[in-house]
Amino acid sequence: MKKLLLVSVAAAVLSPLAALAESNVNPSTPANGTAQARVDVKITVPRVLFLQVGTGTIMAAGTTVDLMDFQVPASGIGNSTAVAATAASGDQTNGAVTVRVLANGNSNVSLNSSTSGAMTNGAGSSIGWDQITVATAPLATTTTGYTNVGITHPAFNASNTGAGTATTLTASSGLVRQEGKWTYAYKNANVVAAGTYGGANNTNNGTVTYTATMP
Repeated sequence: MKKLLLVSVAAAVLSPLAALAESNVNPSTPANGTAQARVDVKITVPRVLFLQVGTGTIMAAGTTVDLMDFQVPASGIGNSTAVAATAASGDQTNGAVTVRVLANGNSNVSLNSSTSGAMTNGAGSSIGWDQITVATAPLATTTTGYTNVGITHPAFNASNTGAGTATTLTASSGLVRQEGKWTYAYKNANVVAAGTYGGANNTNNGTVTYTATMP
C-alpha cells in the first residue's frame, strides 16, 4: 500500500516572503517510515521608544501637558517652607506625575531635562529652576512587566538654560521597562517680587522638556 503525506501552508501562498512551505512524498514507506516538510517563519519587531511624564496612556501618543501650580501663602513668602502644588496638579495630584519609559532597542536609555531660562514674572524678576525640587518614588501600583522602583529625575541645568544632567536607564535582556513617580515642589527659599512666574506653553519660561534617547 502506498502512503502519502502532503503538507501545504496557505500563509506561504498569501505571503511567500514571510513563510515558505514544502511537501514530501514517500511512495514506498517501510514500517516506522517518515516524510518531512518544513515551514520558515519570520517575525519583524520594530524598535520602539516610549516616554510618559504625567497624564497619558501606555504606548499611546498624547497631547496633555500637566501644569504644576504653586500658590505661595502671603504669610510665608520666602520662609524656606516648601510649597506643594495644588490638588489638580499632575495625574497623581498635588504635583505628582507618572513617569514611564519603554524601549526595546537592545541598549540603555538616556533621559534628560531641558529648560529655556529662569522662570520670569514678565516684569523683570525671575525664579531659577534650582527652586524646584523633584522627589522620586515608586508608583502605588506596579504595571505588569515594568520595574517600579522610581526613576531618578534628571537634574535641571544649573544655568537654567539647556540640557540638564541625564539619567541612564539600564536595559535588561534588551529592554528598558521602568516606571515611577515624580513629585514637584517649590522650595520658597527667597523673597521675590509679586507676579506669576512661568506658566503653560512655556509662558515666561515655565516649561521643562524631557527627552528619552535610545542609541
